[in-house]
Amino acid sequence: MTSPSGKASIKDVARAAGVSIASVSRAMNAGTGGVSAATRAKVEKAAAELNYSPSWVGQALRGQTNDTYAMIISSIQNNFFSAVAWEIERRLNDQGAAMLLFNSNEDPALQDRCLREVTSRQVAGVFLLCAVDSPGLTVLAKHTSVLFINRRVDSMPDIPFVGIDDRSAATEVARAVLREKPDRIGLIHGPQRSATSRVRLEGFLSAFAAGGRPMQPADMVEAELSMESGYDAARRLFNEGNFDALVCGNDQIAYGAYRRCREIGLTIPGDAAIYGFDDNPLNQWLAPWLNTVSVPHIRFAEEAVQGMAMLIDGKRPQDAILPYDLLLRR
Repeated sequence: MTSPSGKASIKDVARAAGVSIASVSRAMNAGTGGVSAATRAKVEKAAAELNYSPSWVGQALRGQTNDTYAMIISSIQNNFFSAVAWEIERRLNDQGAAMLLFNSNEDPALQDRCLREVTSRQVAGVFLLCAVDSPGLTVLAKHTSVLFINRRVDSMPDIPFVGIDDRSAATEVARAVLREKPDRIGLIHGPQRSATSRVRLEGFLSAFAAGGRPMQPADMVEAELSMESGYDAARRLFNEGNFDALVCGNDQIAYGAYRRCREIGLTIPGDAAIYGFDDNPLNQWLAPWLNTVSVPHIRFAEEAVQGMAMLIDGKRPQDAILPYDLLLRR
């Protein structure tokens, strides 16, 4: 008979083997005291029949090594984010570690739910790919190794960061647009609750102003970091007229804008050029029309794993500001 939850417990194993709970614990966990060969055999047989596995949370609390990490990603639908997460997991697997993946959907409440689950599992460290500010994040960082990827959280400047100089990259994008001498520029920027989106917007605006082409409020709209939101933002922009260039806060937004352009009969890049950010790995196959900032997802993973190793060793790694390339496909 198993526990009411339907999952076998250590009590169920003890009952089936006819031994004490302490004997089951000693038999299942090396280094906690010896049991006879006969007792160990009975425990292992009962555990196998009940499909029981010992709680690795309990093992961690008893001081055994925990080689499990967590990754909280803001959107698993973003191909660039998925590529970074996949590369980090691959590197951890190569080291004999494992990674749990959670999706926050840019929602502070959902992120905190993920963090509570992470805390209950006693993971060795947490990677946050595009974190949002939330109460649980502050609490977690007090007792767990945390590393930010691609986005900082303003209220936590001491947490190590892996990313690029987003303001510099946005400035380069704006200058590239100005070199094309478009008659009218539209800007679809990311949500301003995101530190990364704010910095990119600052770079865009300052460069356009410095180039004698300050952005007009009617030519700017905010969007979430998704294709659907990018499409809706482009629909609203084109209600105000046509644009020769659309600058987007990331590639996901650019995909949505592209669809709207095609619906109203614009050819890309013939009638209008579209600029994104991140260079999702699928761009070379599906979006050869997209000008974008190429961010090295493999380097992101490399620096993130190295930084986490330093945190586990009790050291604070330096922020890793990585190189980027501007890909102009027009």
